[in-house]
Amino acid sequence: MPSELLYLQEHLSCRHYISDYRCGFVHRDIRKEDLVYLEKEYNHLIFLLEGEMIVSLDEFPSRCFMAGDIFFIPLSAHTKFVVTKDSKLVVFTFDRIKSVCDKFNLHSCWSVCKYMKYDFLPIKIIPQMKIFLEQAAYYYDQGVKCEHYHEIKMQEMFLILRWFYTKEQIAQLFYPIIGQSIDFRVFVLNNHLKVKTSHELASLSMMGRSSFDTKFKEEFGIPPGQWLLKQKAKHIKAHLATPGVTISDILIKFDFTSASHFSRFCKQQFGYSPAKMMAKLKTEETKTNTDSLA
Repeated sequence: MPSELLYLQEHLSCRHYISDYRCGFVHRDIRKEDLVYLEKEYNHLIFLLEGEMIVSLDEFPSRCFMAGDIFFIPLSAHTKFVVTKDSKLVVFTFDRIKSVCDKFNLHSCWSVCKYMKYDFLPIKIIPQMKIFLEQAAYYYDQGVKCEHYHEIKMQEMFLILRWFYTKEQIAQLFYPIIGQSIDFRVFVLNNHLKVKTSHELASLSMMGRSSFDTKFKEEFGIPPGQWLLKQKAKHIKAHLATPGVTISDILIKFDFTSASHFSRFCKQQFGYSPAKMMAKLKTEETKTNTDSLA
């Protein structure tokens, strides 16, 4: 019976002091074909120690990750995991970057990101990181769940990344949350699913509309209204590819007024009707999974 092996809410909410910052790690053994759940409210940095899995992230379908890979799931992302071999992994989870030094390090990679095409690819676990992960896994297995310890280990992890990996590798890994203003980018990623319009998003930011629009375009390259529409299309596409999800489910979840309204949206964004888009995505996923396992 598959279990929710990566459901992290219980650990992250077990705090003994009031804080708006959340971070932590878990060490897990996962059986082949187990289901995996990740909370969208957090970023997840996944270190695959053993095994193999196929992961779909938003518009990137069926990426195959193997032992020794590190990959990053940004907050608000729609993901799907297929565990193809029994696996061991360490997952570091956080809602934002707290350290000024770590923010500066990620910000310094912005110049690399501007000329990079993001493709949801992994970087490798090097010997220095392997030693760190073995220690983190050992203390987790011993029941060490002190929030201060987790914060210290998070800082150590970022130190290893900064010291032993290149800017290109860091940019490739954390591309979705790297920007001119990391805090603003994380705010947008964390809140865009909670609003229906760019006006609502601007209101949440506590900025004037003109200042918000200017900062948004500087950060994401397009006006907020266009960006929100693209995000909506991305999430709808992910839902269309999810087994068991019906068109009625999507109509309700994304507040479409009618089936014809949703059909027009799909034809404008994807070039296909909802039913044809579902069939197309199913065919593509079957082919990609077959190629990945070949």
